[in-house]
Amino acid sequence: MTDNIKNIEENISNAVLDNIYQRRSVRNFSDKGISDEIVKEIIRAGTYAPTAVNKQPWRFVVIKNKQLIEEYDDRAKKAFLAAYKDTENPDLAKFVQFLSKPSTRIFYSAPVLILVFASPDVINEHDCALAAENMMLAAQSLGIGSCWIGLAEGLGYDIEFLKEVGVPEGHKLIAPLIFGYPTKQNLKAPARNADVILKWIN
Repeated sequence: MTDNIKNIEENISNAVLDNIYQRRSVRNFSDKGISDEIVKEIIRAGTYAPTAVNKQPWRFVVIKNKQLIEEYDDRAKKAFLAAYKDTENPDLAKFVQFLSKPSTRIFYSAPVLILVFASPDVINEHDCALAAENMMLAAQSLGIGSCWIGLAEGLGYDIEFLKEVGVPEGHKLIAPLIFGYPTKQNLKAPARNADVILKWIN
């Protein structure tokens, strides 16, 4: 079955598949800004994700102010360190060490930060993750890089931050996303493990 997957990769191609396979997590951005029109189009693509009983639970906060993005970068780092400073998990400990460096920027000086929240009446929070993936794929198709910044999840528990960015009570931060034009184009994805099917039943 692994060989069959490889054969499919070699023989099937279209614009949608190419876009998926070319998407990479980008952490180096040029100084070029993204227009409001394009940001709105990326969000629109997010709203076309699948959604349980058509709840459309996604809500978005868009931040393009560079100074604020830097400030929230620091606050996200502090929140993560406060939550995991005493962790015994070796992987988390590496992140603690990484974030303890003053020079570390988890938003990588990206020109746009979009926070995807789930509304209080959400049935399935995965809907918002699907919206985030749509947004990253839409960005890729427009020549824009993106990255899901899981290290910023602590902002979702920062009550003062939520008030500052106008998020009503009961909303949950699902996906902190950064967007910008990459400094390098045509980045190659690491090799994917083709042996991922647990069972194939005909």
